[in-house]
Amino acid sequence: MKSISLWALAVTVLALSPLTSYASDFTASPSKGLTYKSPEGNLKVKVGGRLHLDSAWFNEDKTSLDDNADIRRARLSLRATLYKDWRLSAQYDLTDTEERYRSLWLRYSGFDKIRITFGQFQEPFSLEESTSSNNIVFMERSLANALVPGTNLGLGVQHWDKHWGTSIGAFRETYIEDASPFSSSEGYGFSGRFTAAPIKQKDTVLHFGLSGSHHAPDDSDKLRIRTQPESDLTDEYFVSSGRMRNVDYYRSTGLESVLTKGPFSLQGEYIKTRVNRYGDKQDETFDGGYLTASWIINGDQRRYSSRSGTFSKLRTKNKSVWEVAIRRSFLDLSSSTGTIDKGRQTNTTWALNWYANDNIRL
Repeated sequence: MKSISLWALAVTVLALSPLTSYASDFTASPSKGLTYKSPEGNLKVKVGGRLHLDSAWFNEDKTSLDDNADIRRARLSLRATLYKDWRLSAQYDLTDTEERYRSLWLRYSGFDKIRITFGQFQEPFSLEESTSSNNIVFMERSLANALVPGTNLGLGVQHWDKHWGTSIGAFRETYIEDASPFSSSEGYGFSGRFTAAPIKQKDTVLHFGLSGSHHAPDDSDKLRIRTQPESDLTDEYFVSSGRMRNVDYYRSTGLESVLTKGPFSLQGEYIKTRVNRYGDKQDETFDGGYLTASWIINGDQRRYSSRSGTFSKLRTKNKSVWEVAIRRSFLDLSSSTGTIDKGRQTNTTWALNWYANDNIRL
């Protein structure tokens, strides 16, 4: 029954408008998906989704890695606008057997340049995490993303202006057995992100950001930090802290910066996490980061939004566009302040992206 719950929600939203002939008010397009607008304009509904396929051939050294192919992401999404100021969003994951709803929230935007969101949504932390998986340069996010809080149930407030934006929120974490990293520990937390773009021109953007989070787990013995080698097609974790005991709380701080100049882009982040423990357990400090350089060979640069502090997907103008990119990332779990030493991992990823159009990328 869960497999049709999103469509049941869509029918419920449509029922909020007068029972008229809907057929003439539906439109479909590659950029906007399937959309409906009620005759009086009080209801707008958009149905969309994404499908990401991945395959890999591994040339392993010491650890055995099996070649694999899989559906990386398959999601259905529904967004509705009610009476202009209210917005509902639901994203249903067809591949995740434990956390079906990637997001499910209700938002009020009746105030000037202020949005209030309640429900399950992404905690405001990190540029890479805040960017949609449809719009990131690589199939996977970097190793440093292991230190980033994910999607949780909470209440958030967002405010922005022409050259800056800020988001804060309070969250309640849910326990998922194999989630990583911090979703593996129930509890409460607070997150915030501030971004600024002192240079915001048509062909040049200079972006800076600062993120912070504080989380306290209900179960002090379940916190674990680990990550796959920037590939979801293997279950191997080359570095993992294991279950840390006597955890009182943990705090993360993130710095981010981006410079785009025409088709060239340079992006980097650094994240540091401190785990405070009680009793005879010493505190631990871990860090990670990445640096990405990309060149869009024959296309326009990505558009920047001060409101979200992120870059949207590349617009191809219905022509074939090529992009080359390289990323160097690291995750260091050899704590400098405690007894845990689970090693340091580095990854170098090269990418050649072909954008056949605005909706298809290889």
